[in-house]
Formats: sequence, C-alpha cells, structure tokens
Amino acid sequence: MRGEREADDVAIIGGGLAGAATTIACARYARQARVRLFSPESPGRGAAYGVGSPIWFMNGPASAMSVVADDAGHLARSLRCAPGTFITRERFGEYVGETLRAAAFGRANVAIERSSVVDIERTRGGFLLCDDRGVRYRARSVVLAMGNARPADEFLPSELRSSARYVGDPWRVPIAEIPDGDMLCIGNGLTAIDHVAARALANRIGTTFTIARHGFLPARERSEIRALRYEELGLDERTPLGMFRSLREAMQRCVAMGGDWREVAEAIRRPSQRIWIGWTIAQRRQFLDHLAPLWGSLRYRVPPATDDAVAALRAAGRYVPLRGEIVAASEERDALIVEYRVDGEIHRLRVATVLNCTGPNGELRSNPDPLLRSMLERGLIRPDATRLGLDATMHGEAIDREGLADERLLAIGPLLRGVLYETTAVPEIAEQARAIAQRIACDLEACVA
Repeated sequence: MRGEREADDVAIIGGGLAGAATTIACARYARQARVRLFSPESPGRGAAYGVGSPIWFMNGPASAMSVVADDAGHLARSLRCAPGTFITRERFGEYVGETLRAAAFGRANVAIERSSVVDIERTRGGFLLCDDRGVRYRARSVVLAMGNARPADEFLPSELRSSARYVGDPWRVPIAEIPDGDMLCIGNGLTAIDHVAARALANRIGTTFTIARHGFLPARERSEIRALRYEELGLDERTPLGMFRSLREAMQRCVAMGGDWREVAEAIRRPSQRIWIGWTIAQRRQFLDHLAPLWGSLRYRVPPATDDAVAALRAAGRYVPLRGEIVAASEERDALIVEYRVDGEIHRLRVATVLNCTGPNGELRSNPDPLLRSMLERGLIRPDATRLGLDATMHGEAIDREGLADERLLAIGPLLRGVLYETTAVPEIAEQARAIAQRIACDLEACVA
C-alpha cells in the first residue's frame, strides 16, 4: 500500500450525475469543506450522458434539468437555450462537467481523483478508503454516488447471455458497433426507445423490435405543462391500487376540463417519495409486481424529437413493439433465434442483435461493483427490503447489517430507489445533493465550535 493522505471532510464516490451534483453542491454550500471526488471517467457524464446518438435527448425541458437545486434557470443560462428546449444527453453531460469544473476552479479544498474506490473500512474517526491504485485516503464522511448498475439478466436463457450477439449494457456500446440487421431490445422503456430512434437516425438496415411482458409504451412529453396543486386532486394514497384508480379518475377529469393528463402526473411527482415511504413493504412489492410498468409509461415520457423518429419508423413497419416473455434462445451461423411466450403461445424471432434495455439492476448481492461487494461483506450496508438498492433512512443514511443507520455514510440517487423510489431524475438528485452539502457544512461548523 502507498501512503495515506490527509483526511478529507467528505469523500464522494462516483463521478456521474449524482457525484458531480454533490461536489457542485458542496462547493456552493460547504465552501470550507475538504472534498474529494473519485471518478475513473470524465466527471459529470456517467454511463448515460457520454457520446451517443444525436437523437438521444433528456426526457424533460431545460427548465427541469438544472444540476443546481435552487437555480432552475442555471442550465438554460449556461447553454443559452430557451427553458423549453430539450437538449441532448451528450450536451447535458458536457454541462454537468463544465459546471463541476467551474465550481472546483481555484479551490484547493476540492480534489478529483481519476480512480475507483474498491474498499471502505469504518474507523473511529470516520472511514479508511482504498482505491484501485492502492492509494489510501481518510474521510470523516462518505457519499455513495455510484449511479445505475448494468441491467440484470439472470432471468434470460443462458444461451442468450453467452452469445456474442447479446449486449448486456446498452449504454456501454457505441451505436456504430451494433451491426445492421434486425435488432431486439428487451424492455420498452426510455432506453429501448432511445435505441430504436438511434437506428432510425442512422438509417441502419433491418427492423427493430422491443419486447416486454406488458404492452405499455412511454407517452410523449411536452415542453410546457401547467402546474396543478396536488392537494386538489383528491388521490387515495392508502394503497397502490387505490392510488392508481384515483389517479386515473383525476386524469380523466383534467382532460374533460380541457387540460392535459400530464399535469396530473407532474403534480404527483413531488409527494411521490412521501407516498412510497407511507406504504408497507408488501404494498411496495405489490406496486412493483403489478403497477410499476404503467406508472413508468406515464411518468418517464419520450422527448418529442425522439417520439417523432420512432413514430415514423413504426409507420414504415421498421419498428415493431411486442408483448411477451423470452423463454429460450439458440444461435445460428448469422443470427439469434429468440423464443418468447405471449398468452400461452410460443413465438420465434430471428435477429442479428439483442440489447438488454430492462433498466438498472438494484439487487446489491448480484452487483459486480467491488466496492459494494466489499461493503456488504464488512456489514457496512445491506439491501433494502424490495431489493431495489441499499437500505437507508429517508435522508440517505446507510443502514448496516445490524440495522443501525450511519449518519456519516450517505447514499444519493439510484442507490436509494428502494427507500424513495422516485430518486433517479435530475431534480431529485440535485435536491439530495444540496441536502448532503448542507449537512456536511453543519457538521463542519459543529466541529469548529
């Protein structure tokens, strides 16, 4: 091991959106704190905001995508675009990176390490961290901001997973490397739709299919949605089924009065975390098993340009959404044969490529990240009851193997999905980052006092 460094006030692990937002917030609200961000790749981009197709847009307007929680116009001013503009994911990644660099410029107390933390040990004064270069660091507090894990695929046939034609992480493969020919996307959420649109823009040969057990496709987004007061909707929050029934009725009333159902979906966004926390574990599982796909289609909507490209492809017969469950696969010389079941019948599909677009895997015990595996073994963290992430308090304090919350080991973003559910969008992450930074500042003031 190489020598240990001077202790930091906070170590932030992960340089994607969550980690960058936390570092930016610390530079704003905890100006005296010694901050160290660990990011093996260019900070700010993460897996979803790197170089990709020019048809990959953020699924909300610029007015809703500021990385600074108390400044909704920050992104629009920074990029000199209208608040209703849908910017590309690549441009958003550049914006986050530039905002981070500006926040850290000239600040000797803000450091960025181009490495990955692989182990954390709890010590009397805080934490001892070790990165993949063998360098050790000490920190009073740690923020886990690792972002989304690659999709789970244990449910897929082994013949499919072992094929060279199978892509397990759709955000890690360049579009140019996906061959021509028919392509199947497993899942039909925003990630799948993005890949359908990318092939349309690139004029790739072949038909693109998406498949999911349900038939819900994400709805189209609008740049301007009138804000409704949640209290006036009269929704039944007591159970997931009651919530959806009353939500549907509220949407119907809104449309009947000349409004847009999206206004109701947006009104529920802010109180959604409180509602989730108020449900029992059994109710949360009921939601995940039966209602999550419908909620996702209403809540996570497609940017207009992407929706237009997909609609044109579908009209031309080059995009076909399917409903069903993959049950078998076999490989031929130049294709994969995928068998799927729908309503008790088996169908076969011959494709050149299969992409897993089912969304991030929140199950910690199957996550290959060496740091998470080490922390599980040490008992510093444990999975949440719904297996969507790690167990924590509603304020992001990680709960250890013994059920005790650690006020100095904090999580942000996707890792809190089992605790808060709605925790992966830009506004929620920016708010969490600000809360963490303010917490670090208060802790620092208490130490000085």
